[in-house]
Amino acid sequence: MGRLPDFLVIGAFKSGTTSLAQFLGAHPQIFMPWLQEPNFFAYEHADEGGSARPEVDRTSVYKRHRTRTRAQYESLFEEAPPGAVIGECSPEYMRSPYASGRIAAELPNAKLLAILRNPIERAFSDYQAFVRDSLERATFAEAIKRAPGVEPGSQYVMTGFYGRQLKPYFETFGKDQVKVILNEDLRVGAGEKLDEVCHFLGVDPLPDAAELMSQLNVSGRPRNAAVALAYKLRRVSRPWAKPIVPERLQRGVDSLLASGLKRETVSASVRADLIGVYREDIELLQSLIDRDLSSWLRPAVAPKALFEE
Repeated sequence: MGRLPDFLVIGAFKSGTTSLAQFLGAHPQIFMPWLQEPNFFAYEHADEGGSARPEVDRTSVYKRHRTRTRAQYESLFEEAPPGAVIGECSPEYMRSPYASGRIAAELPNAKLLAILRNPIERAFSDYQAFVRDSLERATFAEAIKRAPGVEPGSQYVMTGFYGRQLKPYFETFGKDQVKVILNEDLRVGAGEKLDEVCHFLGVDPLPDAAELMSQLNVSGRPRNAAVALAYKLRRVSRPWAKPIVPERLQRGVDSLLASGLKRETVSASVRADLIGVYREDIELLQSLIDRDLSSWLRPAVAPKALFEE
């Protein structure tokens, strides 16, 4: 049996998971695989056989690599050096109804990290990412009214029910194995919060921790047709480019493209509606993490997230 992760970053989408994974991957005592979002515990496992390495999921609009078998999953960690703390990042785990039980069965001692963002801002950022990539044409108000299961759209609001999604993890693993951080905490004290993450994982804090976090995969509306085409080409080429193009070059391209995005905000009326939708779940989350989240229930526009993904 191959080595398996000591910790998992379980969510949430568009809350800073990619930036957090980048920080963790840069830590000299931590090993993170080349594939983000293997999603091994989020879905039914395929029978063994086929490719020994992760395969492209051609049913997804983003055509990303996924691990369908245990052998494919274990292959991600083959290059981990002896003594390294091993982790992986799959935000699908938090919103998957199956993942908590499967993780408990396979990795009962794993530590679980979740980074959360105001669910209204998260939903709008998710929507704008689909607009950016030419996959969404409806307005935000129209998109969030689509029936459950209709994509894109149904995931925008659904992903933000953090309380109901995290409750099974707290019940199964206990508070000692689950750590939740808020995106806004990174705005006012990234270094201190990342030191807490290192302590939680049992590795040394880094003196330049905050500098290792980058703003990745920014959402927004393309300012013109040329930017829209560039993002569409990025989406189409990413499945084959990501494993072979140096990460530094990928980040440079993403940063250049982000300058061509127009940032928008949620209208007051839609925000008021979503506050009503999320109120009960936010109150549940408050009790789970012992944190005052009343600011998420105020009608004022929330500040822009420091790390979107």
